[in-house]
Amino acid sequence: MEPANKYSELVELKRKLQAKIGALEQQLTDSKAKYQAVITTLDMLGYREHDDVTQGNLLVVQSEFKGLTQVQALEKIARANHGRFTMRDAKRILLSAGLIKNPKNAYNILFSAIQRSDRFVRIAPGEYELKKAEEKPLLVESARK
Repeated sequence: MEPANKYSELVELKRKLQAKIGALEQQLTDSKAKYQAVITTLDMLGYREHDDVTQGNLLVVQSEFKGLTQVQALEKIARANHGRFTMRDAKRILLSAGLIKNPKNAYNILFSAIQRSDRFVRIAPGEYELKKAEEKPLLVESARK
């Protein structure tokens, strides 16, 4: 083989391997994001490492949300997740708890509930945080003359 031919083969191999590395890095990034979403959801559901994930554990979640409004359920989800929640996790939980019936409209329903409640602040696309408790001003009695 000629040195120029080997050189071109090595350059081509390098190009293919770089493309493969890029694809694998993208897969790794996607997998890490999905893994983090699962960890967050399990944390919100009250799962601990020693627990086994079963349908029975998920039924507890449904009963925890029974009788709550959608806004109250969102507050509960946020409190379980250090004051924050993502729309994706909230949609999943509220659908499984039966507080939202139609999955097609779930994001619109949640967005409307969040906007009307005025209890949440948008911190990133699809991520919301509970507003801090505002201090109420002290009532000052006017001096009577």
